[in-house]
Amino acid sequence: MFVFRLGEGEWKEESRSSYNLFDPVVRSTVQVFPGGWSAVYVFPDNPGMWNLRSQNLQSWYLGEELYVRIYDPDPNPAKERPPPQNLLLCGKYQPSTPPPAPSVSPPPPPPN
Repeated sequence: MFVFRLGEGEWKEESRSSYNLFDPVVRSTVQVFPGGWSAVYVFPDNPGMWNLRSQNLQSWYLGEELYVRIYDPDPNPAKERPPPQNLLLCGKYQPSTPPPAPSVSPPPPPPN
């Protein structure tokens, strides 16, 4: 992740003009100070699910996490499993197609 800028107060559109785009700091984590903001560029370099989240444990239950899926055209399930059926989604999420019905195998017949 590249850190473009840390700022105080509320982020504004004009803040983009002060981003450090020429030699940004490379970090695996970034701070967001109280009452402030951080502008970062994330470069996911392989397919799969990427999790961007808050390290503040009290905030996790509020949903301060973002999952980004980098598409992989190879459907090999050994590389990436489908999301679980009980995945919590944002209230604004609208699937492009209805999710498939869960496949459940019938129980084996009782022994005679």
